[in-house]
Amino acid sequence: MQTYRQLSEFELGEVVGVGTVGTICRAIEKLSREPFAIKKLHPSVSKDPLIRARFRREMSILERLNHPHIVRYHGGGEDDGILFYVMELVDGGTVKSLLEKKGAFDWPIVVEVTRQICSALQYAHNNGVIHRDLKPSNLFLTKSGDIKLGDFGIARDLERSDITTTGMTVGTHAYMAPEQITGDRSVSGKADLYSLGCCLFEMLVGRTPFQGDNFAQLFEQHLRTEAPHVRDFAGSCPVELDTMVSRLLNKNPEDRPFNARQVQGLMLQLDTDRDADRSSEEKRPGVDVAAAAAVDARGRDLLQQEIREAAAADSKEVSWGRIFVFVAIVLVVIAFAVLSGFK
Repeated sequence: MQTYRQLSEFELGEVVGVGTVGTICRAIEKLSREPFAIKKLHPSVSKDPLIRARFRREMSILERLNHPHIVRYHGGGEDDGILFYVMELVDGGTVKSLLEKKGAFDWPIVVEVTRQICSALQYAHNNGVIHRDLKPSNLFLTKSGDIKLGDFGIARDLERSDITTTGMTVGTHAYMAPEQITGDRSVSGKADLYSLGCCLFEMLVGRTPFQGDNFAQLFEQHLRTEAPHVRDFAGSCPVELDTMVSRLLNKNPEDRPFNARQVQGLMLQLDTDRDADRSSEEKRPGVDVAAAAAVDARGRDLLQQEIREAAAADSKEVSWGRIFVFVAIVLVVIAFAVLSGFK
């Protein structure tokens, strides 16, 4: 892996994402002609010591994480005082954008997505990294249905001292674990599991578990209000999956699943056709490997279909947009010609 890069090695393309401190754009490596994405700090914040430190921390974390469900790092550097890094280009949008276009997911899709997220989370936690900002907009999709966890901008690296000031709240309000809200210094991977529960609820229902007009209302609910059950909104959700989401959303970290691997294991216990030979309340002891494989295959197929349909809708919007621009240009030209004829 090449660690140090220069922007001159790339042809920069369109901007594909803009955040509070950085911008992500498409890029083509001049030598290989391979596509990448480049994240750069905004010039307006590039001199802020804390923001620069966080950006460098993000680069160092990504450099040592090598997992199929985590966005791959391809080196970074500094250009005219602006920090940047190069990463793989993920071309299928995000779970958030898919939710906005298609609404709540069928539960087999959620099982497949969660299986992949848990694989990434367990690997990160095993390497001493707590993401602290798990949410649908940070779950990137490939066109083939792979999930890539990205944006480690506020991640905590347990192998180094934390940049965050004691008692400081970091994260996204709708997905923050209670211990993140209170600024607990002992925040562990269990905080990511709580955020995962928020993500699962949103994927299954189409909205986050807690609703509020401001961060104070959301924080109050995260801290003191019991989360609603998925099946109150989505009756087709299996009981086991509903129960799992509730476990993930426990206020006390010790009451959540032991780790992401355990969540992944619980996913494998879901049957493909629960009503064919047993009541919806019955559980099968252990893991039915054939049923689990069928759930994975069905979920992957459905996810790929949703991604294709969303891409097709985007293509139509772009096509109509181009037609509108073309017609507008033609009308302007005609109007100019008509007006010129009167002179």
